Amino acid sequence: MDIITGTTEFRIPEETVVSIGKFDGVHKGHIEIIKRMREYVSRGYKLCILTFDNPPASLGFGSDSNVILSNDEKRNIFSEIGIDYYIEFPFYEKTASIPAKHFIEEFIVDRMNAKAVIAGSDCSFGQGAEGNAQMLLDFGPLYDYEVEVINKVMDGKKDISSTYLKELLASGNVRKFMNLAYFPYYCHGRFKQDPISIGGKNVYYVMDVPENKMLPVDGVYYSTVIYEDELYDAITNVRDDTRVLETYIYDGVRGIERADVSIALLEFKHGEERFRKTADMNRKIKEDIFEGQKWHKEKVAVWKKKI
Repeated sequence: MDIITGTTEFRIPEETVVSIGKFDGVHKGHIEIIKRMREYVSRGYKLCILTFDNPPASLGFGSDSNVILSNDEKRNIFSEIGIDYYIEFPFYEKTASIPAKHFIEEFIVDRMNAKAVIAGSDCSFGQGAEGNAQMLLDFGPLYDYEVEVINKVMDGKKDISSTYLKELLASGNVRKFMNLAYFPYYCHGRFKQDPISIGGKNVYYVMDVPENKMLPVDGVYYSTVIYEDELYDAITNVRDDTRVLETYIYDGVRGIERADVSIALLEFKHGEERFRKTADMNRKIKEDIFEGQKWHKEKVAVWKKKI
């Protein structure tokens, strides 16, 4: 996957099928868009995603500047999906003020070389978010690109959206999140060099979480650690006050504290608890680990979605 970031001065030489959006969470609605994009590959078009290096809310477009996925995490997902060109469009005052018509002409038609555009029904772009799906349809014949508009995918009566995924995280419902997204909720990074000992001999590894990345509600979760394409059963404690994930890997992994890993949260076990006595805390930790090992043996967790 070719990653274009930090510049508006790019030009894709090959004909493309394009989609534009925040793509935060990469949920079922996004996956439907990508499925439709793939149908144009037979025409020789390359798959091109344009997203933003900063959330639009950082400039006041919306009130929620937290993200489900960091830029690196989104790159990892779209690379696995098989996108050819991934553009992190610089989003600041100057680029946010580009008129929508100019954005279509310069970036969609000229720089991205789009011959097809697949848009969500709620897509927006350009100054004041004046660009939308209808504008893309109107300008398609003029600039010789096709347009398909994809309606919202529903979960019952709810639109599946990044906002809905955040509501699930706020309640700790990572199991439903996993069913609606391409990946479960996860964090990618490195454990701190030195693990911490909690509950006697039990060693937890600690990963810091970026300030703008949304954490699910505090508590203990059954989890999976992904390291060098292998999956390791684990249990993770989420703490928003310190912005860390404390993870215990049942069987341990040599050298894992010195490498990039991902921690995927699969199911909420219980909320944060306070203990007056260290012995009580240690007893609860041992109980959580025992029940977690049992859960992982009994459950077949489908931890990521394929297209």
